[in-house]
Amino acid sequence: MTIRSSNSWETTTQSSLVSIETHSLFLSTSGPPRTPGIPVVIFFTGGGAPAAVYIRLQAVLAAFARVYFYDRAGYGQSEMSPVAHPTAEDAAEELHTLLATVNVAPPYLLVSHSYGSLIAREFLALQNRLASRAAPGASAPIAGMVLAEAATEMMHAVFAAPMPPPEFATVTAGVDFARLTHLREESRLSDEEWEEAIRATERTERGSKAEDTRGSGRPLAAKQQFRLQAMGQQPLSVIRCDMAKDYKIMYEAGVKAGNGSEEERAVVRWFIETWELFDDELRAAQLRLSGKSRYRVELEYGHDFPVRNPEVIVDEVKWVFKELGL
Repeated sequence: MTIRSSNSWETTTQSSLVSIETHSLFLSTSGPPRTPGIPVVIFFTGGGAPAAVYIRLQAVLAAFARVYFYDRAGYGQSEMSPVAHPTAEDAAEELHTLLATVNVAPPYLLVSHSYGSLIAREFLALQNRLASRAAPGASAPIAGMVLAEAATEMMHAVFAAPMPPPEFATVTAGVDFARLTHLREESRLSDEEWEEAIRATERTERGSKAEDTRGSGRPLAAKQQFRLQAMGQQPLSVIRCDMAKDYKIMYEAGVKAGNGSEEERAVVRWFIETWELFDDELRAAQLRLSGKSRYRVELEYGHDFPVRNPEVIVDEVKWVFKELGL
């Protein structure tokens, strides 16, 4: 006999604003009803990208897992945070409160993209800290993780602020990356889904600018998650694509349009070359989070692959479940 949860947030498909007292956050859940003790998937969006952008990823994951996609403060349909410049730590605390409000308890399987990975790892730290106060022998609150094209605390030590440099905006002025790379077609979103993704992204701009992304790196580094192997033996997948290729496409289009001085172009070329030099080292370092990890490199894809090729993440989530014996 299979016992199912009686919590509607764990059994039905629903989306709504949820009050966490200080402000309200948008939460969407779908997938099979949760069986108690089975991990649910929590997705952390990238910087400037609301949940609506990842709607196809949510759909393909929900075909086999209970999933939760949300807009953090200032993103999409969510309200702004009372914190003027929220860090990844603030966002992790906020998510913990949100999940407690809807009574969705661990274990969790965390999936993240880009800057969302810093938040996911702060959430890992928070959950581990809370679990350490629980009874001895309790199961790990974070059952596994998939870090997709993840930002890391080390990036801000390698690259000066801002990232990319101001010269990049000058050289690529007027370049429409989405149009140039056929994002609309490759996303396979319906017209309605695409328009909502655009509107949600526009609503997200204020919240995204308020985030203290650079200030989030040092507190995470101080937690020494790599040295301490913060995930223990829980399965971890790290996905790396070719973000430098995205920068190159924009740079070449900008040069073709005659943008920027030679000095400005040289700064952009140096940035891209440096990114290529360190990208693999920065991503692969995350494998030290767990004693059971694997590294998937897909250089034919760019940074936005969760939108164009969500099946890659699906494969890795299935691998995590398999490693968990589920």
